[in-house]
Amino acid sequence: RAGQDTSQEAGSDGSREVSTAARKVGILGGSFNPPHICHLLASRYLLETTDLEEIWWLPVHRHAFDKDRSLAPFGDRVAMCEAVAEQTEGIRVDSIESELGERSWTIDTVCALRSRHPGVEFSWVIGSDLLGELHRWSRWEELRASLSFVVLGRGEEVDAVSLPAGGRFEVRDFQLPDVSSTGVRDRIRDGVDFRHLVPAAVFDYLCAHPTLYR
Repeated sequence: RAGQDTSQEAGSDGSREVSTAARKVGILGGSFNPPHICHLLASRYLLETTDLEEIWWLPVHRHAFDKDRSLAPFGDRVAMCEAVAEQTEGIRVDSIESELGERSWTIDTVCALRSRHPGVEFSWVIGSDLLGELHRWSRWEELRASLSFVVLGRGEEVDAVSLPAGGRFEVRDFQLPDVSSTGVRDRIRDGVDFRHLVPAAVFDYLCAHPTLYR
């Protein structure tokens, strides 16, 4: 699925002309603290049911808002994501946010990605629970003009009136299980089984690094 799409069409003189279409990539940003099963389920669902050719996981380096206290080291979170990507076709991990300064906003990340990958058409994947916050995102007007959004339901139907004005949204009626990184961390801290809440590669990584989240 990776790589640019190319097709050949007959020219007016009978020769073959090659046309190149932009590669379509969905961006799934988040703390991945740790990556859990819904990250994987959402990615696989979008790869199978949309025209997105790849889903890029972008772990945040530091949160733009004050949520850093529980963040595991960036290297560990990237390593867990990469362990999943190695076993899942169509998922790629990009650590670009570590290169964008102490804190970066979504628009900074998007601008950097578009500059680095001019042949890619990006869409940002979000849960419907974030719709009410989008207007507070830094340089929102610029961001909504830069790319489209793929919205995944989070337990309830997404009403069209809840979509911020001016943006391009594709709403997917797909309800994910009620799993969160916070819940996974709580289980790890309390010594409760969490194997069913994370991809196998993440479970193996956490077993090999027993001090994470404890």
